[in-house]
Formats: sequence, structure tokens, C-alpha cells
Amino acid sequence: MTPYESANAHLEDRRAADMADYLDHRLHMIHYDQKTFARSLLLVSELHGIGHVARECGLSDDAMRKQLSGTRPLHFADVLGVMRALGVQLRVEVR
Repeated sequence: MTPYESANAHLEDRRAADMADYLDHRLHMIHYDQKTFARSLLLVSELHGIGHVARECGLSDDAMRKQLSGTRPLHFADVLGVMRALGVQLRVEVR
């Protein structure tokens, strides 16, 4: 692995950790609903590269934006697909 590849891998790991922290924080908010979570996923997807996320989910950029805009029902399979494309995972733990 070249120094560039090593630095890029580290940056990708850090970016995924930051995205996971942001989404986790948003999920722990008291007044949080499906639309708000969808918009949070949209924001993170746009920062990560909406084209990449959309392709990983088998959608166009426009379809991905519509799906995550909060105006359509957000299906669990969509959430998992977007999170997988972002390099993060959903985890359940005891409070």
C-alpha cells in the first residue's frame, strides 16, 4: 500500500466514524421522526457523494434525493442500503 493509499484509507475510516457519530446522535434526539432521519441520511449521503450512494443502492441521484427528502415513506431496506453504501452499520444495544 502506498502512503497515499494508506492516508486515503485512514481518511475514509475517519469519515465513516464521523457519519456514524452524527447519525447516532440524531437518533438519540427526543423529537426525532422518520422524516428527520431521512433528511439526516440525505445530508450525510450528499457529503459522502450522493452519486456513489445512489449507485450502491441501484438508484439515480435524483431518485435517491427524492427517497431521502422526507416526503416519501422511508423503508427499512432503504435505510440499510444507504448505511451500507456509507460504510456504517445500524446497531442495537441495551440502554
